[in-house]
Amino acid sequence: MFTACDGKGSGKQGKISSGLERNHGDSIALAARFTGDFQHFLAVTDSLAEMGELSPIRADGYRGVAYFQMGQADKCIEYFRRVVAIENPPAEDFWEYIHAGTNLVIMLTTDRDYDNAMRTALRLIDKLKEIDSPNRPNEMQTLYLCLGETQMMLERHDEAEKSYAEAYKWVLQTPNDSTNRGIAASIQTLENIAVTHLHHKLDGAGVWVDRMDSLVTLYEKQPKPIEKEVKTLRALVYLHRAEVCQMRGQVAEAYRNYEAFSNTDFGQSVEGRINGCDYLVAARRYHEAADNYMHLDQFIKDWGYDYDLETIGRNLLPKFRANYNAGRRDSALRVAMQISEVYDSALVRQKRSESAELATIYDTQGKERQIAEQSARNRFVTSISLALGAVAMLVLAFALYVFLQWRITQRRNRIMARQMTEVVEYKEKYRALKKAQQENLARQILAASPAEEPVKPAEPQTEPVEPDNTAAPAVVAEPSNVGASISISDATAITDEQLFLCLRDLIESEQLFLQSDFGRQTLIERTGLSKERIGAAFSQGSDSVSLPAYVRELRLDYAVRLMNEKADLTVEQVSMASGFTSADTFTRNFRAKYGMTPTTYKQTQNNV
Repeated sequence: MFTACDGKGSGKQGKISSGLERNHGDSIALAARFTGDFQHFLAVTDSLAEMGELSPIRADGYRGVAYFQMGQADKCIEYFRRVVAIENPPAEDFWEYIHAGTNLVIMLTTDRDYDNAMRTALRLIDKLKEIDSPNRPNEMQTLYLCLGETQMMLERHDEAEKSYAEAYKWVLQTPNDSTNRGIAASIQTLENIAVTHLHHKLDGAGVWVDRMDSLVTLYEKQPKPIEKEVKTLRALVYLHRAEVCQMRGQVAEAYRNYEAFSNTDFGQSVEGRINGCDYLVAARRYHEAADNYMHLDQFIKDWGYDYDLETIGRNLLPKFRANYNAGRRDSALRVAMQISEVYDSALVRQKRSESAELATIYDTQGKERQIAEQSARNRFVTSISLALGAVAMLVLAFALYVFLQWRITQRRNRIMARQMTEVVEYKEKYRALKKAQQENLARQILAASPAEEPVKPAEPQTEPVEPDNTAAPAVVAEPSNVGASISISDATAITDEQLFLCLRDLIESEQLFLQSDFGRQTLIERTGLSKERIGAAFSQGSDSVSLPAYVRELRLDYAVRLMNEKADLTVEQVSMASGFTSADTFTRNFRAKYGMTPTTYKQTQNNV
């Protein structure tokens, strides 16, 4: 900076220098700027301008920078506009003029004043076309980048692609130095283009991510790269590649790239988590997105942002959708209420900012120009107000939809809970009726059996009588289990269907299914039957139902009855009492069968 004092520049083309030239006034002003006290920087600039040490272009350019750093965007834009309003800037101030104009284009694009941003960018590009300087590529790539963004937002996609192609041409011509500022700025340009393509769901985003990746690789090979910056840029490559792969349906590849991003230092930071939400929402990983958005308020506070209209659309609305799709209805409703609360203040702040800008223009420009710009600005504010009014109505409609869905879900749950209770009660009555019929049948069979003949005394025999080995084997009946002469004791003589009935009644009557370790081994120990015989009984004699599925059905029915009879029991207590090994297993099986969790069922029953 100090070696460039007193206007000692190098290499001029005509009257315009090939690079920025600094004089004594610039050195003093910049020294004040680098202290970080921008009020002091502004006061020094004003003093130097009054003494004639700074030209109007340089002074207004510095003022614009000072107000930008102090967060006063309206005044920043106005001072940059003062610079660009000069039709023929002096040759010695040409690059300060271009630099201020480029900053104005960036501010107008950020402020969504696309029409003025486009006109200013084209005007500056025309001035730069005939200048040959090492500064030109950096300014040209930024101007074409902003021009492309404005065209993209105005749905002029073909024109935007041409502007982005021009930006890339100047990226390739941007010189680098030991500070690596040139290559870092070029990477940022490519990232901005890639992000714009991703936001508009354009497949060309992959090309720009590849170009960004190549330039980051080149940066990594520089002699003295800034390590933290390189890691951040590499993390962004992972993130944008994940978004591209997700957009193309390459889900596995997208997942791998996002995991690589989330493992970086930047990916684990608050800013990285917020940036990753776009991919998470696209991948329908709504729970993770909702978790990341929990840090949004802290992110807004740390970066000194306000909840203006752009922040609402860029962050709060996606946060609402993430929570809603994650099933977090209460969180989604809170976000909707937050949007409705900050919307009015954001709109008022926007109008005040526009009014302050118009007042500044009125004080510094001719009345005729002020009236024209005021009319244009009022039309713009009216359009924005209508658009944001529509957004607000949409948000309220979403909130109403969430509430109605909650009501519908509650009503559906009540119907399902009532049906579940009726089915379980029907099963219980059916089992009781079936058991009564079997016991009645057993009594009828025993009553129909002929009375035993009275035993006559045996006549004395001279020779011993050998026993008759052809007699039928004894059958031990267990009418308490089946109600007939069929029992487990004569398992070799009964069919698989009959054995299944025996085993089923044994399990149900003695409630063996309530044992958490109950299984085939328990039946083997109780009955003495083989593993194969029990398996055949359940696979052949029960419409191919497996023993675990049958036991799970009994446990779930028992759990429903238990929750109806003892509403004060917790889900964990019900799961243990019903024979499940854990509350998670119980919940998973309950939801798979009934379509709701045990907690929801208990709440629904309590509210009936």
